[in-house]
Order: sequence, then structure tokens, then C-alpha cells
Amino acid sequence: MAEPESSPPGPSPLDALAHRFRLGPRWGRRLTSVLLLLTVSVAAGFVISPGLFSQQIPALTEDHLGKPFRANSPAGFKAGRDYEIIHQAMTEQRRLEARGAVRPVYDLSPGVLLEIRASVGAAFQEMRQRLAARAAATPVEVVPEAGKAQPRKPAPLLSPEERELFQGLLFGRKDAVLDGDDVQALAVARFSEAMEQATVSLVERAYGFSEPTPVYITNSREEVSREGPQGITIRDLRHNGEQTLPGTAPTVVDVREAHMEMDRFASIPGNLLPDSPGVQRRAVLRLAKRLVRPNLTINLAETDARRRQAASAVKDAVISIKKGQRVIGDGELVNETHLVAIRGMRSQTDRLDLVQLQVGGTGLVALLISATYLFCRAAFRRFRPTRKDAMLLGSLLVAVLGLLQVWVSIADAVQDRYTAIPLEAFYYAFPVAAGAMLVRFILSEELALFFAMVLASLCGVMLGNSLSFGIYALVGALVAADRVTYAKDRVGLFRAGLATGGINLVAVLCLFLAEGKGLTPDTLITALFAFAGTALAVPVMVMALTPLIESVFGYASDLKLLELANLNHPALKELIVQAPGTYHHSIIIGTLVENAAEAIGANPLLARSCAYYHDIGKGRNPLYFGENQKGENKHDSLAPAMSAVIIKRHVTEGLEMARQYRLPKLVADAIPQHHGTRLVGYFFHKAVKEQEGKEGAPPIDESIFRYPGPKPQFREAALVMIADAVEASTRALPEPTTPRLQAQVQKMINLIFSEGQLDECDLTLRDLNLIAQSFLHTLEGIYHARPEYPAGALLAGPKGAALTVAGTTTKQDGKVRPTGTGT
Repeated sequence: MAEPESSPPGPSPLDALAHRFRLGPRWGRRLTSVLLLLTVSVAAGFVISPGLFSQQIPALTEDHLGKPFRANSPAGFKAGRDYEIIHQAMTEQRRLEARGAVRPVYDLSPGVLLEIRASVGAAFQEMRQRLAARAAATPVEVVPEAGKAQPRKPAPLLSPEERELFQGLLFGRKDAVLDGDDVQALAVARFSEAMEQATVSLVERAYGFSEPTPVYITNSREEVSREGPQGITIRDLRHNGEQTLPGTAPTVVDVREAHMEMDRFASIPGNLLPDSPGVQRRAVLRLAKRLVRPNLTINLAETDARRRQAASAVKDAVISIKKGQRVIGDGELVNETHLVAIRGMRSQTDRLDLVQLQVGGTGLVALLISATYLFCRAAFRRFRPTRKDAMLLGSLLVAVLGLLQVWVSIADAVQDRYTAIPLEAFYYAFPVAAGAMLVRFILSEELALFFAMVLASLCGVMLGNSLSFGIYALVGALVAADRVTYAKDRVGLFRAGLATGGINLVAVLCLFLAEGKGLTPDTLITALFAFAGTALAVPVMVMALTPLIESVFGYASDLKLLELANLNHPALKELIVQAPGTYHHSIIIGTLVENAAEAIGANPLLARSCAYYHDIGKGRNPLYFGENQKGENKHDSLAPAMSAVIIKRHVTEGLEMARQYRLPKLVADAIPQHHGTRLVGYFFHKAVKEQEGKEGAPPIDESIFRYPGPKPQFREAALVMIADAVEASTRALPEPTTPRLQAQVQKMINLIFSEGQLDECDLTLRDLNLIAQSFLHTLEGIYHARPEYPAGALLAGPKGAALTVAGTTTKQDGKVRPTGTGT
């Protein structure tokens, strides 16, 4: 885990530009941040959007129909983005089918039979009345026969006016043609009620009046079969109801079939006027046939309206093409569907369209990064990425997205060769969780969360707006970032990868079950590929990229810190030879800060590494430092100012050695920061004391005795500063009891805090309290109570001989105490 850099970065060109226009340093930093955001957004937007790198759409025409397609890639031509293409010919075909599926509408007039009955009754009654009136007005003609006089009845002939009246009453019009012989036969019978009833019976027979199911009479049976092969819709005009009948229903007949039924009925002996002459029966039959008219007529306007409505309800036939989908394979014969798809893609894709896609992708990336950044900055106190952190995160984001784009292209080509493996299996095998694991391994949890949310969202967008892959990437990234926290060596990285792979396997199964795909062989293969790609590739990528990032950006991962914490490091081996006291002092400081870092949530490995190397510069002039002196003090012959210069020189010499041994930047930063801008107190007070009583002496230049800084910029450096002061002061305590240790620790913390040395690092008052408790607990272990031994127990040998014990001292009370660190 990395912390902010040791010193503020130098002014950038934008900072200088802001200063030139007197905008202030804050505006320069803002301009730099905006420029960095824009750069990352443009690069990532170009990667996630189809651009110049996508395959060009081929130009296919009708001349290519039936010919094999020659592609530039063995995988054929694949779509660079999602397309929705309207198939006009297929749409029209579907609309025609929808029109044809609508049954023709026929209007039923159930009152036709009633009207015929009424007209027959009115006509026959009128004619009977007229013939009766005529007969009453005509004189009786006597014909002598056998001496008797008989009245002679005239022939009942109708006048043309009466014939027209009869036809008008029957048919509603006078121009109806009715055979004269038939009218004459009816007139001879005087339009009797029997003939009237026979006519009505024949008409009722035609309309199925006596049948359980009524008969629907139409003009033409061929019209019904032509207009409604799938059936017809009968609309009852009287009751506003509808019913559907097949066009071949026996109850639907035309006028000709109705006449045939009437002829059949009349041909049966005894059915039609058995006591009447044949001429009258024929007249009644022909009259009844003339009266029959259709009661079922087609409504062309309603039928056309319904068919237009059905056609308009048909949606456009759309050819849906997903990003990465193969449109036409290499060597595949070009058909009409290929032409439609290619033409639609070309009409939707031009140079402006590509620019719009990239602009949209850039804006999407910028919005996503900005929104996530603002939320994390407000939610997490430790989320304060530096400019260098932002550059690393941006580079990783673009690199992972670019690798995924390349991986998708490779997966498409491989899947064409191994068709038994689903394409999704190759996609889910991509080690997308490596990015978040790497960020957490090198930086912090908060930055890993930020990176995981942004990367997962953009990965889902890149793979055709796949929500499933976005969720999969987010889950894997979060688990990888969490598990790598416990990885302290390379084996730990593989454990983290194994745990992440297991979670990814479960995630794929759950996602596919949620999508309704079930536990099919393709689902199981995809889950296994996701597990293998994560468990193996993620830790390998992290181990491969960590040294590169450490060397380029100057970060120190836990693996690097473990190497530095090894006491066999050449710098520490040189220190133990040249300055053993400083070495021992650094080891004690390492113990103090490691425990304190765990208490406040800092990085214990970084704190311990900083402690080990914070004073390596003392190895160049070890005898000028008290912990390495043996009796003689070289400062006795030097002026306080010169002594202060020599003491301060161990910082610059330590930085030189850090560059020589290529120590990580954070560890090297702790060398100047652990002193901050504090005074070389011993020699400053010595100079003040020597100045006392000298009149006219120039004032003491305090800058000579003050370290150049900077003040601690991250918590681990601050821990080293506090521990350095506490260890030096507690070592001088005559009786390091717990109360004295506690008072001394608190005194040094308060002193450093009051001097403002902790103003630029992220330590809170609660952290200082936890640090004091941790230091006290560690110091109690170092300066633990020692038992006092009786003099006789150490001085008397087996036979009373004097016994000399190395490392002991005898006090005035006669008791001997050990002087080593152990008991």
C-alpha cells in the first residue's frame, strides 16, 4: 500500500501557465487533473468504441449473389458494434401475411325472410281483393243448358297496371320481370291462400327456416372461397354480434344452391300443391325462386379497414446483429439476407458515425470516472490519490481494456476453429480481476474499489453492453482486491487467485441460471474457463507487472518490502559492520513502528522497511553518532554548528545510499522525512549555552541546526519520526518503569505534534493515542523487569572459588544485576 509522495511534485507546465495568468497553484493542479482525465477518457473511449481498428464493412451488391465471400480474416466479417437493421422485403411480406390472415367481413341481414313473407302476403292479398272486386262488378252471363240458366264467369286476367302493382308489392320495384304465364296461372287460381302459403314455404326452405341451423345465402360461393379461404367473419347487423365460420361451411350457400334446394323439395311428390295443376306448381316455384335474395353480403370497406389495421400493427422485421457476431463467413455463399445486413450496416456506419461513437465513449468514460471519484473522495477519508497514482490508474485502465479488445479478437478466431467451445467461455476466461488485484497490491483498498467499479462498467460496455459480464468483472475484481490483502509472498498471490477463481466460477453459474440458460454443457464449460483464467492468469499477471510498475513509478509492493525487510540485504549488512549501534537502533525502531502501524491500519511492512533504512547514512561516519561511540566523543573538539552540519549530513548520505541500492521511493522518502524540519536539539542548546554571557555576539542562525525536511508526508514516515524520538529519549531513562515510559512517550508525541511536524500526513488524534499505547506495550517488552540476584549466588563457585560472570555489574548494595537485554 502506497501513501502520498514525500514531497510535493515540481511545477508542471500547466502550473506555470496558471502562475503566468495569476490563477494560483490550485488552478494549475485542476488543469492538470482535467488534462489527465481527458487523456484517459479519450484513450479508453477509443478502445471501447469501434474505430479505425475495427474491420471495414465489405461492399456487396446483387452481382455477388450466389458467389462465395472472400474475407480478409479466416473468421469472416464480424460486426464492430450492435446494429438494428430493418428488412423491408421481409416486413412487407409479413404485412401481406397479416392482411391475408384477416377474414373477410360479411354483414348478415336476418330480416330478409321476414321482409319476403310480408311482401308475399301483401301482394297476394291485394290481388285477391282486386279479383274479388272485379268479379262483383261483372254481370252474370247465362248459358242455356238443359233448360237451365247458368252465370258465366269471365277469365281472371290482370291488366298491365295490376301486374306491375303485383310485382312492385313482391319485389319493391315495377321493372321486375315475372313470366306472364306464371302470373296468369296465379290469377287463374285467384292468388289463393294455398298458393301464398306454398310460396312462403318454398322461401323458408331456402333460408333453412325449418332446420336447426339457419342458412346464409350469398351472391357467389366462389367469392366466399376467394376472399376467405381461412374463413369468414359474420357480423349480425341487428344484434351487433360477430361469429366466425369456415368458408366451406355447409350453411353458407349461394342463390344458385338455394334454388337447387327448392327444386329438390318441390320435386318430392306431395310437398308442393299436390291438388293443383302442374302449371300452377311451376308458377309458384318460379315465383319463390325469384323472391330468394342474399342475406349475407360482403362489407368491403370494413374488411379493408381491418386488414389495413392488421398490417399497420406488424412491426418492422429487424435483423439484430450484436457486436462481434459473424455476419458472413469466409467462403460462404452470399444470399439476400447478407445483402440486406451489409447494406443496413453501411447505411448506419459512416465516418461521422464512428466519430460520434468515439465521442460518446469518451464522454461515458469521463462521466463514469468523475462520478466514481467524487463519491469515493466524499466517502473515504484515505481516498486521496496523487498525480502519480492517477497516472498509474489511467495507464492500467487503458491497458486492461486494450488487452480485452485484443483478447476478444483472438477469442473470435479461436472459437471459429474450436466450435465445440462457446464463445462466452473465451470471454470469461480473460483475467479481468488482475487490474484491481494489482492496484490493491501496490496502492490501497480505496483505490482498488474505485478502479474495480470503473473497469467493470467499461468491460460490460465493451462486450456489447453486457450486464452479465459487467457484474462478473465487478465481483471478481472486488474479491481479488480483498484476497490479495493477505498475500505476503508469491504463494499468497496464488491463494488469492484461487479464491477469486472459485468465486468467479460460482458467479458464472448464477448469472447463467438467472438468464434462464440452465446448467447446460456450455454453462459448465464457461464456468470452468472462468475459474482457470482467473486462478492461473491473474496471479501470474500481477507477479509479472509488479516489478515493472515498481521500477517505472517507484512504488513498493509488499513483495518488495519483504525483500527489503530481510536483514540480509546488502545495505543492512553494511550498516551492521560500519555502525552496529545504529543497526540495533533501527531494529528497535522497526519493532515499534510495525506494531503501531497495525494498530492504526497503516502498512506494517512499509513502516518496518522505512525504519530499517532511515539511518543508513550514519554508516558513512558512524563515530559521530552516540550509539556507535565507545568512550571518545569526536564532537568534543568541534563547534556546535559544525557538529550539527555533520549530523545532518547523514540524511543526504542516506539518500545517496538509497539511490545506490535502488531502494523504493517511499522507503527513501522516509530518510529525510523522519527528521522533518526539527532542530538538532543537543547541539543547538549547546550553542545557545556557549553564547550565554558573550556580549555583542551575533545571534545563532537556527537554520544551521534545523533539518531541511520535508515534514512526514505519509503515516509510516511519521511513525518512524515519533519512534526515533521515543527510542532515543527512553534509552536515557535511569529507571524505565511503566509510568515513566508512558510519560516519556506521551511527552515526545506532544512535542512533535506541537512543532507541527505531523501537519502534512494523515494522522488523527485517535491514531496518536493508538500509537502511544502500542509504543508503550512494545517498550515494556524491551525494558522488562529484571530479577536481582544475591551476591553469593553469582560469586561462589562449586568449591568456594571466585566466579567471574561476564556482563554483570555489582552495585554498592552488594547485589549483582545483568546488563544484557535478556535475563
